[in-house]
Order: sequence, then structure tokens, then C-alpha cells
Amino acid sequence: MTDDVSVGSSDELERLRSLVGPSEVDYASLRAGRDAAQQVAKQAMAESGELSGRLEEMSVQLSRARQDQDVLLRRAEMGSWQRIIDRVRRRWATSVTPRVSGLVGRLRSS
Repeated sequence: MTDDVSVGSSDELERLRSLVGPSEVDYASLRAGRDAAQQVAKQAMAESGELSGRLEEMSVQLSRARQDQDVLLRRAEMGSWQRIIDRVRRRWATSVTPRVSGLVGRLRSS
């Protein structure tokens, strides 16, 4: 008779669990699992962002290196007079032009 009562009780318990949902312990463990999964996802997103930033930086560095290589190859093919003219043009563009532009801007604002 106690076996029938325990079987009936466990059936009733299972029926009630299906109606009510998981127990408090199960619910707490599900929340802990969800929170842990969210932390792992956040960490993965942060690492992904960091890697994307590094990839972008490396892409910029590669572009600059290719530009430098192109300039060096172009200069290697130049004759001596062409190299002198190229140096004068670079000096003019980096030194004289910005100074003249600044001077003209100041004269216009006066």
C-alpha cells in the first residue's frame, strides 16, 4: 500500500511540476547558466572588437608600407636629375606651400 501511495505521490508531483514549472533550485541553476552564458558572450564580443581594431590597424600599416614601396621603386628608377627635381618638389610641398598658405590666410583675415 505504501508503494501505491509513493507511486501516486510521485505521479502527482510530476503532474504538478509540469503545471508549475521547474523547481526553485532548477530555476536558480538556469539563471546562473544564463548569466554565465551572457558573460561569455560579452567577453567574446569584446575580444571580437579588439581583433577588428587590430585588423584595421594592420590594414592601414600595410597600405602605408605599399605606398612607401611604390615611392622607393619609383625613385630607384629615376636618374640623378630626376631625383634632385623630386626632392625639390617634396621640399616645396612640405615646407614652402604650408607656410605660404598660412601667411595668405593671415593676410586675408587682417
